[in-house]
Amino acid sequence: MALAAGFERKECQPRVGPSEAAMPRFVEMLVESAFGVGRSALHAPARGVAPVAFARQVATYLCHVRLGLNYAAAGRVFGRDRTTAAHACRLIEERREDASLDTLLDCLERSIDLRQHVDDGEVDRT
Repeated sequence: MALAAGFERKECQPRVGPSEAAMPRFVEMLVESAFGVGRSALHAPARGVAPVAFARQVATYLCHVRLGLNYAAAGRVFGRDRTTAAHACRLIEERREDASLDTLLDCLERSIDLRQHVDDGEVDRT
C-alpha cells in the first residue's frame, strides 16, 4: 500500500521507560549474586563451564517469564539467539521439579516482581 505524499513508513518501537530498560540488568545482578558468577561470564560468547551456562539459562528464563521478553529479546540480553533462549526456558522449566532449584527460582521471581512494583510506585518506599 502506498503512503500519502510527505509520509514515510517507520518501524514501530515499543516505548520503554527507564525502569523497564533497567530490569534485564537487575535480573543479571540477581543471577550473578545467586550463582556467584560475573557479568562478563554471563555475556561471554562461548558457552563456558556448566555452572556459568546454567546461570545464563536461569537469567534468560527469568527475562522471558518475569519480564515478558520474547525469546529473541531474552536471548539478545546475553548475546544468544531465540532458539538458544527457547532451549534455556524449556530446560529450566523441566528442572523446576528439583525442590531446591524451584525454591531459588521462586525467590528470584519474587525479587523481580517486588522491584517492578516498587518502580511502578505500587509500594510505599517509606
